[in-house]
Amino acid sequence: MSEITRNRTIRTSTRQEKSKNYKIDTKTVSRVDTLVVNIAHETKPFIRTYKFNGADIAFKDSISFRVNDSGTSIDISWSGAEPIGATPTKITASYILTKTNSTNIKKSFDPISDSETMILILGTIPGDKSLELQEYYGNPRNRFWKIISTITNNEFPLNYTDKKKLLLKTKIGVWDVAHKADRKGSLDSAIKNEEPNDLKDFIIKHKKLKVIGFNGTKSETLFNRHFNKEKHIKYILLPSTSQAYTGIDFEDSCKIWQQILTK
Repeated sequence: MSEITRNRTIRTSTRQEKSKNYKIDTKTVSRVDTLVVNIAHETKPFIRTYKFNGADIAFKDSISFRVNDSGTSIDISWSGAEPIGATPTKITASYILTKTNSTNIKKSFDPISDSETMILILGTIPGDKSLELQEYYGNPRNRFWKIISTITNNEFPLNYTDKKKLLLKTKIGVWDVAHKADRKGSLDSAIKNEEPNDLKDFIIKHKKLKVIGFNGTKSETLFNRHFNKEKHIKYILLPSTSQAYTGIDFEDSCKIWQQILTK
């Protein structure tokens, strides 16, 4: 018995019609499994999660949902199966766009990585100072760069170019779980309606990846919400490097972060 996750993004920019069917492959879902489908929108702060009983779809190749984007609301209707807890009639989930302040939509950066990357550190989504500077962990009070240079026995990098070089030199990659999210301010606790980055594709393309470290509990929570863990990768929960996290001192943080270097 297991949860099988499918992530879909509503991409109106590449579809000619405002209303279109999206297929969900169910060939690998058994009767005892639960299918979890996360649906997000490429440009709007919309995200919904649906769960299906494996017994309802085990003998189907696929199910599908239809999107009706009116411009002010988004409706989802399912065919082939009904989500758990849904009524037998048309299943819809509407999002009224006027309820969200678009100035609070934050987007992540491209990952820092290369073909030699063996360790990936996942945050949630860049804080406001990082977004302003367009740099990972740009707030000078964030301890990320100090911890990385300390545990790898390297000098502290003084500029962003040197910071990126340090990561590649030590085979460490950096990215965020969320591609974009609704968040007022910089606190992880304020993150809502997140749309995940394509971490599954990242893992497939980085053949040497062995360790994924979560920079704080919110990062791990978001990952578990959208992805399944791969058996060949070691996952480590790390104390947050944010200045808002005061639960552990620097030396103890470094001792825990040192675990990412364990081969």
